[in-house]
Amino acid sequence: MVARIEIELCNPLKREKFDDIIIHLHKDNELYSTNINFDFNPLYSFARDKESIAFDFLLFSIMIYNIDRFVNRNIFSLEGWTREIEVTNMPVIHTNEFQNVKSKLDDAISFLTGDNWNINFCEYEGARYNAKSDIKDWGDLSVYDEVCLFSGGLDSLIGAINKLENGQSKLLLISHKESGREGTDQNDILTLFNQLHFYDNKYDQIQTSVGIGKKVIDNKIEKEATFRSRSLLFIGMGIYAAYRIGRNIQLIIPENGTIALNIPLMSSRRSACSTRTTHPTFLSLLQNILTEIGIFNPMYNPYDLKTKGEMVDKSQNSIVLQQLIHASCSCAKRGHNFYWDANSQTIIQNNIRHCGMCLPCIYRRVSLHMNNLDQNVNLHYGTDIFNGIKYDINNKEQKSTRDFRTLLEFIKNRPTIERIEKELLINGVRDISKLHEYALVIDRTIDQIIDWIRASGNHVIKRKAGI
Repeated sequence: MVARIEIELCNPLKREKFDDIIIHLHKDNELYSTNINFDFNPLYSFARDKESIAFDFLLFSIMIYNIDRFVNRNIFSLEGWTREIEVTNMPVIHTNEFQNVKSKLDDAISFLTGDNWNINFCEYEGARYNAKSDIKDWGDLSVYDEVCLFSGGLDSLIGAINKLENGQSKLLLISHKESGREGTDQNDILTLFNQLHFYDNKYDQIQTSVGIGKKVIDNKIEKEATFRSRSLLFIGMGIYAAYRIGRNIQLIIPENGTIALNIPLMSSRRSACSTRTTHPTFLSLLQNILTEIGIFNPMYNPYDLKTKGEMVDKSQNSIVLQQLIHASCSCAKRGHNFYWDANSQTIIQNNIRHCGMCLPCIYRRVSLHMNNLDQNVNLHYGTDIFNGIKYDINNKEQKSTRDFRTLLEFIKNRPTIERIEKELLINGVRDISKLHEYALVIDRTIDQIIDWIRASGNHVIKRKAGI
């Protein structure tokens, strides 16, 4: 079943707002539509750009992200997962440039989301957005020598600290928020920066809100629960800002190698079913596309050969990091607190941000344990998986235990380096020159998980891990 998408751009509903963007989704004889919320003011105040190829790429990334969020896999999929998505009229000003890389863009976005995309471009006359008269004046942009994505997670916090410790000029942080939680994490960290006088006058932040709107248009349809293309949106924002500063200004994408590679823990999660938000192959594909259309800003993940624990260990300022760690959030399922062991009063009192049960939470705890920082677990996680109350590792019907049970099985049947290399190839690694180094990242991650389980796990969990 093909999900056919048409994009409608209308005059802004209010002055000082971006064009009213409506996505129309055709299913048989039914029509589903949604609007897109896009706060362009923070980005525009910095770049003052509505015409460049980088602006086109920003708008493209916004469209792809919201289409990805709108087309539900359970409804539009070939086998319960892979969707066929046809975009009939993707608006760009530089039509020829994008048309020349159409097949490469289709491949890159398909690789990223695990679907089959067919993106067709149409001429865009340009945004009808008019900035407000008192829009922020950023002054001399040459003071910024690098741009760094800043999500509010632990990896992005470490990435920012390391750059601020070593940078000679100002660092520009790029942040996206949608549900509000991400924005709170980002704001909490930077508030602590200010209160504790960390890196005064050494950084600035652009924080922009982008997401599917709540306006009910035509028929209602349940939205997709995954966020496969959020990294593309982040990159689109970062490239837009970096391009304005200078054509060679670097965009830093801080992500540990374990998550970036995201080796499947079971065969059913191979290939398209495995998240590839910062996968090195996707970043390489996208870098080549950007170069072809005339955007030469390099993208760089400094941590693709490090585990999360190694990122914590090699922080350029461990004192600063330790004071900020618990303001960051790594959790993928923080909104599901009904199933947490912690009660609502404890959650509110301690501002608990982590479920403690998803893989990102587990990797976070492993990384902190490696650095003697996995303490006061009940103050920071909704559930301690080693001492579950509602959480029952033996209950296979319990969805909340699925991630950890799968990880324990993976550890118990520990793959060899050669097997890891094969799995990474199956999952999309194409740079053979780094394959062995990537495999060693996964192997070291397994060692670190085993050390954590040995130190903190009960006998049942140790047995399930084959320890």
